[in-house]
This record gives sequence, C-alpha cells and structure tokens, in this order.
Amino acid sequence: MPTTIPRPAPAVLAAVVLAAVAGLVGCRGKPVVNPPPAVVDRPWFNRSGQTDPYPDPAVVSAAQLDVVRQGLPSPMQAGRPLKVLAVSGGGKFGAYTAGLLTGWTAAGTRPDFDAVTGISSGALIATYAYLGPKYDGKMAAAFTNLSRQDVFQFRPVRGAIRGDGLATAEPLAELIARELDPAAMEDFRAAHRCGRRLFVATINVTTHRPAIWDLGAIACSGRPDADALVRKVLLAACSIPVYSPPVPFEVEVDGVRYTELHADAGGVVQAFIRTANGLTAGSDVYVITAGKVWRDPIDKTTRTLATVGLSISNALHAIYRAELYRVHAEATAAGATFNLVALPAEVEVNPQSVAFDKDELRMLYGVGYGSAVGGIPWRHTPPGAAHGEETVPRTGLDFVTR
Repeated sequence: MPTTIPRPAPAVLAAVVLAAVAGLVGCRGKPVVNPPPAVVDRPWFNRSGQTDPYPDPAVVSAAQLDVVRQGLPSPMQAGRPLKVLAVSGGGKFGAYTAGLLTGWTAAGTRPDFDAVTGISSGALIATYAYLGPKYDGKMAAAFTNLSRQDVFQFRPVRGAIRGDGLATAEPLAELIARELDPAAMEDFRAAHRCGRRLFVATINVTTHRPAIWDLGAIACSGRPDADALVRKVLLAACSIPVYSPPVPFEVEVDGVRYTELHADAGGVVQAFIRTANGLTAGSDVYVITAGKVWRDPIDKTTRTLATVGLSISNALHAIYRAELYRVHAEATAAGATFNLVALPAEVEVNPQSVAFDKDELRMLYGVGYGSAVGGIPWRHTPPGAAHGEETVPRTGLDFVTR
C-alpha cells in the first residue's frame, strides 16, 4: 500500500513551516555532484560480481506486446515456472502482510519463492519472506510490537534547519542490525546460492531515478562490508523523505566517483517484478498489498494542510493502482498468472501509516493470518478491471446502482 502521510504533531508542523520559510529565503543543503544526464539516462551494468542478465520485464513485455500487435503469438520464455512475490510498502500496514505470510505457511500452501521484491517497509517483509518460513516468528514479533520510537527519533527543529529530515532513522538502523544478525546473513547467502533472489528498490533523491538492488548478490559478493551494505540498502529503502535523512552511497561510474543519496522509493515505484533471468511462462506472480488500494472516505471538510496530505496520499494510491496494471500486463505478456490480495475495504483502521498502535498492529496481523488460513482470496485483475468495477461517465445527477 502506498505510504499515507501522517498527521503532523504541532512541533513537526512548526518544523515544516520553518523548513518552507528556509527554502523561500534561499537556505540550501550541501551541493551534490550528480553524473551528467547522458550518464544518468543510460543503464548502469555491474562491472564485477554478479553476471546474471537481469532482463527488465517492462522492456520484455513491451517487445512481446509489439509482436502481438503485428498479429503474431506472443513469444514466451520457456523454462521452469517461477514463484514470484511482490510486497508493497505501507508502514504499520506491514503487520497485515506479516500475518498473511505466516497464515499462508500455517495453511501449508505457501510456495518457496524464487524471487521476492519489496518497497519501503515491504523491503523488510520481503527480506523475511526471502529467508523463508523459519523467520515467520521474527517477522510476526517485529511487525506486531513496533512503536514509532523503534523507527524514528524526532528532531524537528534541527532537521528543518539542516534540511535533511525531521527525524533520525538511527532506531530503525539498530532494528535492522538486530534482525539481520550474522546467523541471518548466513541464511541470506545460502538462499542466494540456491538460485533465489531478493530485490528491493530505492530512489536517488537528487536524480529522481529508482535503483533496484540484488541484496543476495551483495551479500555473496565477498566485499568486506557486504553485510553492512545489505543493511544500509534496507535502511535507505525505508527512509521516508522529509521524515528521515537520505542514506549516502559512494559509487563509481565509468571511472568517476559520485555520492548518491537514496531513500524510500514509494513515490515512484510501488510494486515491481524482477527475477534473475526473466519471467517464464506458467509462472505465478503474487502481489500483496499492505493496506487498501483505495483510501477510506472522509466525512468532514478538511483544512488546507490536511488537504495537502490527503492529495499526496491519493497520488501515491493512484501510482500504486497504476503499478498493478503494469505488473498485470508484464505477467500476462509472459504467460504468468497474476494474483493480488489487499486489506479488505471493510476493515476499520487508522489510515496513518506511521501511527503505530500495538492493538491495531495485532488486529491487522490477525486479519492477514485469518485470511490466509482460510484460503487467500486472490483476485486476478488489477483494481477497477473486474466486471462490476467499471466507472460509467455521468450524464446528470440521478443514478442507480447495479
């Protein structure tokens, strides 16, 4: 589920106003030297280490659909069918995803995933899913006992003045380090060596381009800082812009060194497919929405600042629904089955994604667990595409429902 902008506390609101004023009078952060546009616009290939081809499903599906447009059968990739899991972000709504995965294990029908992808908090859940059912207990404990203090330590005035975030993500970094201890990292490497893959996305906040990281390949790279780099990428994937400072990475492109700043990619990517060698015909793509695909209605007129937050949240939800169409198209073009599940619309919940209440977290976990144990209600079309979900143009103000 897209990240919902939380309702700001008075101190945070004051800091936002201070930051806006600072921007108006010309305060700026440290200058960042980006690669030139000609370099940014081209794909960057790994110079060493992993040699997997990593075909981009968007490029592949576009080529396949172009063949279909010419009246020819779509060329589908032969090979063993894969089980691919894509996990959306959503902050506290990850408790629902954690419950669903754990219930799926209890039902005895959860597959061994060949590839797992994750965005934002979904990157952490994707990591547990990649490591397998052995880590269900840790995942459940982590996502049913979260508090805001486990994720952020607010410093609104300092953050507004420095311009690098209203909070520090040090508590989250410590949480990731505890969860991905040396034993977990050994299991991480073992999973990658078995041919399984974990991909998470971040955004470069200065070039506005997404980056996809193969965390298993990094873990198995032999770099002395491999484990630390895996944790650092996960921290960046969960670092919400404005709230948390972006995470710096030193990279080298064509022999030139640059410093990239990466953060939560939810503003540009909400769900995605990626495998090591492409998506084969007969594969199953499972997309778990950590929340609802439409915002709950509101029953009062909102003030200006609240309207801004709602507009941003609505835009993120719209991006997510569009992403589901893209993932559905990629799966269909490849001859794979598209499977989608989301938090039921009737579940009453505080929409603020970083409002961590343990009773609510456990409720969300229970909803996911119960849904999976009873048989996950997968749908096979993106939102709005099933019969009975169409939007009919209005010709007046008098309507009936069917």
